[in-house]
Amino acid sequence: MIGAPAPDLYHYIVKAEGPFTGFLQHVVNNLKADVGADMTSVCALRVASAPIASTHVAGSRFGAACQPGQTAMDGYLLVCGSAGTFRYALAEDMPATPPGGFVTRPAWYPPLSDVFRANAPPSCPASGRVTLTHSVMPVDQLGPSTSQGAMIFEHVTPIDHGYIGIKALDKPLAQRTEADYVPVYAPADAEIIEISLLGSARSIRIVMAHGCETYSVIMVLNRLSGVLAHLQDQLQTQGRVTTHINVLAGDKIGEQRDNPLDFAINDGAAWLSGFVAPMSYAAEGWKPFTVDPFPYFTPAVASALESTLRRLTAPRWGTIDQDVQGTAAGNWFLDGTVGYSGRTVAMFQSATQRIMGGPVAGKNAASWSHLALARYWQFPTVWIYSAGWWRDADGDPVQWVLETGEGKPAPAALSPDYGTVVYRLRRVPQSTDPSVFLTTQIMGIVAIQVNEDETLTIEPIPGVEDPSSFTGFSAAKRIYRR
Repeated sequence: MIGAPAPDLYHYIVKAEGPFTGFLQHVVNNLKADVGADMTSVCALRVASAPIASTHVAGSRFGAACQPGQTAMDGYLLVCGSAGTFRYALAEDMPATPPGGFVTRPAWYPPLSDVFRANAPPSCPASGRVTLTHSVMPVDQLGPSTSQGAMIFEHVTPIDHGYIGIKALDKPLAQRTEADYVPVYAPADAEIIEISLLGSARSIRIVMAHGCETYSVIMVLNRLSGVLAHLQDQLQTQGRVTTHINVLAGDKIGEQRDNPLDFAINDGAAWLSGFVAPMSYAAEGWKPFTVDPFPYFTPAVASALESTLRRLTAPRWGTIDQDVQGTAAGNWFLDGTVGYSGRTVAMFQSATQRIMGGPVAGKNAASWSHLALARYWQFPTVWIYSAGWWRDADGDPVQWVLETGEGKPAPAALSPDYGTVVYRLRRVPQSTDPSVFLTTQIMGIVAIQVNEDETLTIEPIPGVEDPSSFTGFSAAKRIYRR
């Protein structure tokens, strides 16, 4: 009980600065002396939910029974609801991000073994680290390669894999023959836990479990071959093969000719601390476990692969976690949506059954709600404005150069202290000279403001060239959250 205010004090300010689980009672509004009104029912104290001391439960599902504080993974992150069953997690269910970010996997985030589920992977060596002994393609057939972190078309946020090039791509497609196919190998002993199509017959994804909770992922593979050749027809008919096959390092598993091979390594013992809100990535729960692959290969193989990279700046394999707390840098998701899923908060709140992945209903691209202000994959001094929504609210992904300098801070320096800053947006050139990036065609402008509540306000204006023409945010502004 607080009691009456001092004679010279007309009101109290009641502020909850931490978890609040009690209630306010007998809040009195004195409009005239000796006259009071109980305002308890109209003075709602708005506070964040108490942080959960969570434990992750492997293999549980939406709607299953649970205990308070438990989380689970069922395509998206689940939390234990008041009814004692798992429901979909929302941002307010998660603890606040600590200063400096989550430097290790928080207990509520699913371990990698609950994202990639192996049955019988190879034993983990005594060293605790898997060694990849084979290049995924013949070293003498490798071509120029793209590091991870690129932002291309619907890949609005920095991509969590690199693209290993091959020499066959030097030939026009019409001139390529069967002889131009190169073998694709298992880089180490593995249990193959996924073989699936990525939307087309010549775009295959394979996930391999190598032990030590370490996985390699190859994608956009043109066709199965070698020890997996017998599954090619079944895969084309069904779109996915549910099987667990053990292969040896160097076993041929496929063939490649018509595009670079997507490649990534994910390690459950690793953690990327540069995602301010890791809950936002539960739809692709492996992202915070994405690592630089070169330390996992033998020195000779690592050197051969690294020599193909067009990025010359360390780290050569690039970065994907570029969030900087308190600034505009990194990944953002449209207010009212749930992180990387591209689906609305309302959909998750009202769900009575599992929400399936795949395309977002009514949208042109799953990344319609994504935004990234991140460094260009090849030249990290260049900043890219990558947005799933440019002109069309249903999705029309674009990537433009964000013109910094001349008093315009880079996104990693843009804090609330700057207020609103308006940038030119330029076409991304195909150039190996980073200075060219600030001389290309102007595609529009964007006003950006970092807010004290850790949201981001933007207003892109296509076709406008002069930043000084912006006079203030209009009804067209958009709010984004981490």
